[in-house]
Amino acid sequence: MKKLALTSLLAVFAVSGADAATKYFVGGNATIGTDNDHATVLSVAPEFGWKLNSNWDLGVAANFGVDHKYLSSTYGVDGDTYTYGAGAFARYKVAQMGGVKLLLKGSADLNFMTAVPEDDAIDSETLTTFDIAVVPMITYDLTESFTLYANLNFLGLNAGYRFENEDMGIDSGWRFNAFADSDNVANTGGFQIGFLYNF
Repeated sequence: MKKLALTSLLAVFAVSGADAATKYFVGGNATIGTDNDHATVLSVAPEFGWKLNSNWDLGVAANFGVDHKYLSSTYGVDGDTYTYGAGAFARYKVAQMGGVKLLLKGSADLNFMTAVPEDDAIDSETLTTFDIAVVPMITYDLTESFTLYANLNFLGLNAGYRFENEDMGIDSGWRFNAFADSDNVANTGGFQIGFLYNF
């Protein structure tokens, strides 16, 4: 099924710290995806962080999303799935050429996915996962204050623990994955663009 996808940029605002030597950044990304059947996926992922030095950043992030097609494509049931979660991340600068930087981003997140069928006779269910990932990302300093970034989610390492949900037929356990998916380079799920505002 051919997908039509659009990545929108989330507007950001700056928050100043009392210590002038401390640097903060805020920002994030928002994605909108649709297919030929007009099934829509929406997600918003704001973040807030601290620049420890020229090489290391630390931060916290959240994510919120809705998928109008996951239930029907996966389980054959009409309805929506809602995703939400929060976590922390660290970023390390690997290389820099002018305003362009290559970083490795490590993150740990607790995520939830609630499936809400349209049929009232079917109960809603929530799947809980704990996810750890390391993926590359590229940043470009548009100005001293604004940074454009791209998470390269089609390449990296991840591990996740799924908590048991008997009603969904899901057992608890770990999964590990190393991936490089060149087919999804242009997919908004694999290539997320966002803005940061630096202080």
